[in-house]
Amino acid sequence: MLDCIVVGAGLAGLRTATELVAAGREVLVLEARDRVGGRVETIRTEHGAALEMGGQWINDGHERMLALVEERDLTLVDHADGAVVVRLGGGRRHVPTKDELDENLSPFELADLGQGLLRFRRLGERISHDAAWADANRPWFQQSVETWVSANVRTPGGQQWFGRVFEGAFGRPGDEMTLLEGLQRSNNGLDLESLVTVNGALKQRRVAGGIAQLCEAMAADLGDRLQLGAPVVAVEQDDEQVVVVLADGTRHQAAHLVLTLPPRLVNGLKFTPELPTWRRETAEKVPAGNVIKAALIYETPWWRREGMSGQVGSDEGAMRVIMDNSGPDGHGVLMGFFEGPDAPSIATRSEFLRKRAMEDVVKQALGHHGGEPLAYLDRNWSTEQYTGGCHGAHFAPGVWTASGPVLAEPEGRVYFAGSEYSSKFNGYMEGAVRSAERIAKLLLRG
Repeated sequence: MLDCIVVGAGLAGLRTATELVAAGREVLVLEARDRVGGRVETIRTEHGAALEMGGQWINDGHERMLALVEERDLTLVDHADGAVVVRLGGGRRHVPTKDELDENLSPFELADLGQGLLRFRRLGERISHDAAWADANRPWFQQSVETWVSANVRTPGGQQWFGRVFEGAFGRPGDEMTLLEGLQRSNNGLDLESLVTVNGALKQRRVAGGIAQLCEAMAADLGDRLQLGAPVVAVEQDDEQVVVVLADGTRHQAAHLVLTLPPRLVNGLKFTPELPTWRRETAEKVPAGNVIKAALIYETPWWRREGMSGQVGSDEGAMRVIMDNSGPDGHGVLMGFFEGPDAPSIATRSEFLRKRAMEDVVKQALGHHGGEPLAYLDRNWSTEQYTGGCHGAHFAPGVWTASGPVLAEPEGRVYFAGSEYSSKFNGYMEGAVRSAERIAKLLLRG
């Protein structure tokens, strides 16, 4: 009998399996798709460009991802320098870049800024989802954004960055706007985290040639312990073992099972005995995001000649976030997201119309200097059978605090790993790896 079966060959599944195999355990990894990576996917086009259609960003705080990248001798690529374009109410302005600051932020200031942006986003999410709470606290929301920043961003450098980005995004300084108005404007389409994270401040980088290389390297280490095209449909467990049943009726036995599926997809499996009702109900409260990730390929990254980074944020239009994803091959690649309430209607259009929609946003924000793109590709993660949406699951207000840590705990001989089950960097690739390493340690300890 196997020591462990791992369901899913994304980052969490591959990391769990390679850790167990390195310790001498007998492991089998079952992946429903015909590829590894899960929500990490790199497409290599006929033009030689490597397009990241899934997760890609790594920053200085992602210690485990950085260690894996170094271990596999992969190269990290910084985001292009230059101006960040913001489109607000049809107008265009620039968010200040790192180079425009008098001094670079220290690591402590970077972390402080990141926490402040995270608090701001989560506060915006709460007023959007909990109208009664927002109404009860309306007097508190009348403070200025600047007052809120001074209480929630502790370092002078972090406060300066927050204020400059906010004014660049919304056209008014924080002392002239109430906190409620600032949060509402951010909720309407301009995510301050997206504007800053790739723009030097939080030092987000990506792997040259695609992050999927990391998954492929771990898969190579597993050899024939990994089976592709093997969707699991049922799980049976007792005091002695766990049995997984594949769609074709094949049964595999092991002492333990690690499921790396997003919570809602776990509910799609048949369990004997049944999972507790609270676990299924909690999983239903954490749906994945509704995202189409798209890319335009050009002969060259022409926007850099115009002094622009290729990063765009907008409060209107079909695509509200665009970033430069160009690789070392010389081609220019702009990546963007159709997401949120606009994604379902965009998804019903033809690929040609989605391409036109993205081109229109690029031309309005960056100009007409690049000519016709060589190609357009996109990935609608909501229609992916074994993903169900991206980026990660969205925890409704209070769900993670009340049930998240318990949701990550094992159920008998069944363990759960993945970005949604991580108490730190939840929803990120780093979270997936940390969750996997935690589960591997638990199994090796037993």
